[in-house]
Amino acid sequence: MRDAPRICILSHSHPDFSKGGGEMAAWRQFHALRNAGRRPILVAASDIGTRYAASRAIEPVMPHGEDEYIYTFAGMAEDRLVWEDPHQRRVLVEFLASLPVDVFHLHHYWRVGTDLIVDLMAARPDARFAITMHEMLAICLHHGQMVRTQSRELCRAESPMRCLTCFPDQTLERFAIRKATLLSTLSRFDAVIHPSAFIRDRYEAWGLTRPHAAVIENYLGDEALALPRPIAPAPAAATSFGFFGSPTLFKGLDVLLRALPLALRANPAITLTVFGAEREEVVRLFPALDPVITEVGQALAFAGRYDPADAVALMGSVGWAVMPSIWWENSPVVIQEARRAGTPLIVADIGGMAEKVLPGVDGMHFKRASPVDLARAMAEAAAPGIRARHAESLRDVMTRDEFLAALDAAFAAGLDAAFAAGPRG
Repeated sequence: MRDAPRICILSHSHPDFSKGGGEMAAWRQFHALRNAGRRPILVAASDIGTRYAASRAIEPVMPHGEDEYIYTFAGMAEDRLVWEDPHQRRVLVEFLASLPVDVFHLHHYWRVGTDLIVDLMAARPDARFAITMHEMLAICLHHGQMVRTQSRELCRAESPMRCLTCFPDQTLERFAIRKATLLSTLSRFDAVIHPSAFIRDRYEAWGLTRPHAAVIENYLGDEALALPRPIAPAPAAATSFGFFGSPTLFKGLDVLLRALPLALRANPAITLTVFGAEREEVVRLFPALDPVITEVGQALAFAGRYDPADAVALMGSVGWAVMPSIWWENSPVVIQEARRAGTPLIVADIGGMAEKVLPGVDGMHFKRASPVDLARAMAEAAAPGIRARHAESLRDVMTRDEFLAALDAAFAAGLDAAFAAGPRG
């Protein structure tokens, strides 16, 4: 029986500066380990520190709390995958290598650097190395979305020629070198953790087959799981829908807003609240939707930005959570938050969304990027008794003990696999 390892969590950002899914997953893991009586160390990149460092000299690594540190990535190349400043990379490697830990668990390779990863592995051959894949940046230059740059169509497989149609300013040789470098670096890890079977399959199809691979859902966090499940809403809540998140081009809010007037024709009692943006933000991003927003009137409300700590309570205030993303998604925290709130979901029928929400059981699917089919799903969801039936089966994904046990098992299995495979690289 191995003792529980001491872990350094290395993240591309910190929730104090950015509240994206990857950094939130890293931070929640850090606190889960702490609350379980273990002493993890969190080292995270800071965009604020990087901007500050652009105008004056600062320490590359700075304390940010008990067993927490932030580092500047001002010395990295523009794509944030390698370091242009060898001094900054060397200082960060020396700092990380000096930490009294058994495992380095990375929550990204972006803002960390493939060259730093190789150097750190050489400096700490006694340690185990694991990485969680939060998206597909290694596979797809388009922000890891695997969505075509011109048409917003889904991309189902990477190839240099297909990538060249999205990025005509690149070359086939650059794509080949990029893939070879990233694949070589990621293959050095002892364990790769995928929050969904979908993203595991994508990386394996791309060629990442050497390290031990485990599918482990991102942890929702001790604080969220300690919240009482909200009391079931009134029957009228069955006709209320909510969107949660930032209104980016990939999140599909435009699809949802185009679906709303169609759904209202089927059921005038339907309402939609957008949590995460004001009307002005949405119109700036999607100016063609301004007349649509005016048309639906009081059926649509904009609630503005919210703190992630309030997400579960906000989700409990609506009957359905809608996730209309036009990209694959991996393991959206919105799905876990909705489960905790007891709120069933309507999601696009692709990627991690389709994997995590079972149609007819704890939610509904609609055809990706189709306002007509989303309107159909909303009208069906608003029918009497449908919401209650779907909400009955909602459960939390995992407990803290289950999460930590799964991580330890992945680290141990990765160590055994690494011994069998021989030296890294």
